[in-house]
Amino acid sequence: MSIRSLQSISAGSELTISYTDITAPSYRRQVDLRSMYYFNCACEYCTAGLTCGLPDVPTTSKEGPSSAKILEIEAEGERLQASVGNATSTEKIRLLDQAMRLFVSNKDIFPIWRHPWPLIRDELRLLHWSLDNWSIATVHALKEYFFIEPVLYPVPWHPIRIQRLFLLLKLIYELQYQVFASDDNEVEGDLKGYYINWLSVNKGLEQEIQTAIPKAFGTDSSFAEEYKRLPKSEPPEHYGLRMDWPGERAKLRKVVEEIAD
Repeated sequence: MSIRSLQSISAGSELTISYTDITAPSYRRQVDLRSMYYFNCACEYCTAGLTCGLPDVPTTSKEGPSSAKILEIEAEGERLQASVGNATSTEKIRLLDQAMRLFVSNKDIFPIWRHPWPLIRDELRLLHWSLDNWSIATVHALKEYFFIEPVLYPVPWHPIRIQRLFLLLKLIYELQYQVFASDDNEVEGDLKGYYINWLSVNKGLEQEIQTAIPKAFGTDSSFAEEYKRLPKSEPPEHYGLRMDWPGERAKLRKVVEEIAD
């Protein structure tokens, strides 16, 4: 076993680990810790009521929403998430989409990265992936990549971000295959009608992973070996296309921002 640090550690600093989901608010973490491990956490984040360095409940003005309203939205989202149980995939998607509509209708006070919105989006991504709904799954993954993961995991080479980037890359491969197999060289679903150079996106994501692996996992890690085994796409130049990852990334972000949840 090896342990890697995401930041410099001063001598004598206290080191802690998380026993539960660090993206859940501190009061939820405390409930989980008491029920599963029988202790109350007194780390600096739990003591200060912080989640990923941000206040659990945003400060609100007299004219703005109350903390009670925010917690009410959160509780209803958790209820819908828990209600999926052993339902069919179609029924699960219906219930989770209902939760998504709840969050979207309150997005002015309930940010896209706030618990449990990211967890519900992630469940939808996996469900649509399992049903070969590549375009929908990819849009969810791209929203996570652009708007959620940088907030929840600010360090660019955070292992969770790179693992999820690896999954996004696999989804993009599926989309690229769909484009090549179609009659009009277009992807179906939510991304149809947007011209995206998916080859450039592929290579750009591959470069991000390759750059992050030494810091996130180490070059001799099992993740590095798994990534090496993944078949890589040809560079855009191979097909007479220009490689412009920064430009394509900016365009893709704008496209994903335009697509409604």
